[in-house]
This record gives sequence, structure tokens and C-alpha cells, in this order.
Amino acid sequence: MTDAVFAQSLETARMWLRCPLPGDGVAVYEGVMETLTQLREWPDSLPWAQNEQSPRVSEDYCQTCYAAWAMRISWPMLMIDKASDAFVGSIGFHLIDPQTQQWELGYWCSQSMQGQGRMTEAVSVLTAYVRQHWPQVRMLCRIDTRNIASLRVVQKTGFGLERTESLVSDSGLRYEVQHYVLARELHTGQSD
Repeated sequence: MTDAVFAQSLETARMWLRCPLPGDGVAVYEGVMETLTQLREWPDSLPWAQNEQSPRVSEDYCQTCYAAWAMRISWPMLMIDKASDAFVGSIGFHLIDPQTQQWELGYWCSQSMQGQGRMTEAVSVLTAYVRQHWPQVRMLCRIDTRNIASLRVVQKTGFGLERTESLVSDSGLRYEVQHYVLARELHTGQSD
């Protein structure tokens, strides 16, 4: 990695993307509860949503995320509306492999903020920042093929389909997860 650091905040046209801070738990919890039924539809992408939720769980998440950001283990960010200061959703790189330079992107949007193009806006700004500071990084996003909204986001933001993986849930349900990649070679035609 270069000497660049994970930004504590980034600005989009309508939002701040910023690291979760101690005290953010209540806002995150409210967003989770508003959207929990949807979040639980995607156990492969959002395994944490399958667990019991509470304000304390969300506050622990925010504190853990802040520590992970400070130690450069992962790069979690909350999406906050600039005009109202309302919680919009969560985005970030939750798995960062310094050996392979592959960073796995995940995101979700509160139900009341969906359908406004906010996630496309956030992914565009975050991935552009990574491209600028770490051009060698290969960004991966794994999405259940039934999650049409998330598939649209990666397709609009320049990710390319790499492969499809067939999986079976704990309950025996068969489903497919597509691996979308945003890598240097997709932009320049050159490999790293």
C-alpha cells in the first residue's frame, strides 16, 4: 500500500461518507430496523443481519468499526445526508487483503432512502478515491443474483462480472452469487 490513509470522510453531491464514531449506534440501529426484512433476504452478503439487533449491538458495531478504521484493518463508512444529517446507509471495504491487494466492497441503504441513486453516488465516489490512491487494488463486490438493486449499482459504477458462484443456504435453498470486479485492467487494458 502507499502512504495514503483511509479517509475519515468523503463528500458526495448529497452525502458525507464518514467513519462510524462512538455514539452513532442509535442512528444505525434505526436504519437497520427500518430495513431489516430486506437485509435478511441476503444472508451471504449481510450475515450480520441474521442476528438479533439492538441499540447496543449497533453501538458496538460503530465502536469496533472506528477501531478497525484507525488500525487500517477495514474501511467502514456511514452515509449521512448533508441537508438533514439523516442516516442513509452503510458502505465500505470490510475485507482488505494486503497480500493480494483485493478489497471487498459491501453496502446497504435504509429503506426510506432507496430509489434515489444514493448508493450509486456513494460507490462512485469511494471507488474513485481508491483508484486515485491505490491504483493497484482490485475491488470485489459479491451480490446475490436476486438482488437486482445492488446488481444495478455495480453495473452503473464500472464493475465487470467475473464469475457466478452457486451456493446452498443453511435451510437448503440454492442461490447464486455473482462476483463483480473493478480492477485497473478494466480501465486501462493493462494488467497489474
